Amino acid sequence: MDTVRSEELSAQPGAALPRPPHVEFLGLPFSLLPLHQVVRLIVRRCGPPYRYIVTPNAYHVAIVHDDPDRLLPVYRGAWLSLCDSRIVRTLARLDRLSLPLVAGSDLVAALLDTLDREAADGNARQLLIVGPPLDAAAPLRAAYPNLKFDVMPAAAGLAGDAALRRELAAACLNRPWDILVLCVGCPAQEMIAATLAELGRTSGIALCAGAAIDFLIGVQRRAPAWMRRLQLEWAYRLALDPARLWRRYLVESPKIFRIFMTTRSSRRR
Repeated sequence: MDTVRSEELSAQPGAALPRPPHVEFLGLPFSLLPLHQVVRLIVRRCGPPYRYIVTPNAYHVAIVHDDPDRLLPVYRGAWLSLCDSRIVRTLARLDRLSLPLVAGSDLVAALLDTLDREAADGNARQLLIVGPPLDAAAPLRAAYPNLKFDVMPAAAGLAGDAALRRELAAACLNRPWDILVLCVGCPAQEMIAATLAELGRTSGIALCAGAAIDFLIGVQRRAPAWMRRLQLEWAYRLALDPARLWRRYLVESPKIFRIFMTTRSSRRR
């Protein structure tokens, strides 16, 4: 469990930005920054160079191990890799490793609150939100009246269509944004974020956010707080949408326990 490169939060804007503190666990890097520091870092560092943020949970870990040649470089290329799973955090504790829980939904809510307040004070950042339909803009403007943002819908089937992913990345490439919120599902959003770097995007931060915007505007319901504390959010989401999520939660995500055991000897070394 090696701590890798760190960044001082007080560094001057525009300076070269090394990666903030991370540790290796289950074959992936995980950030050691808590939620409030992540929000502060995004707001203060959304200029050049271009970087992207991933939020791996148990499902992400499983699919990366199933397809490492394609997906591992994408996750390792992220500027921040945030633990979005209570299961991952609990397994880390068995290795005496403390991972801050930074759920993507909580991060997006806190980030939009902060950006809305700063915009009211005359320090506005431009957002591009990719994935939700155009009618998502109205409830977002009602909730965040000072926020500067555009909404770009996305086609279905991105995960299995490299050409569609590249087309969407190209559509985002030269749009004016400081923060790009990608809400098109895993692993499509992570691959699109990495493709933007390949296409030469030079500034801004892309945040892979899954269903975070849907939760904010009420399109999807998030599990009650007590279920999240008991690590049962997956069961709540499965009950709401079993046809779409059964394989993710009942077949793919449980692979994390096998991954934990098979990687334990290497972690001990």
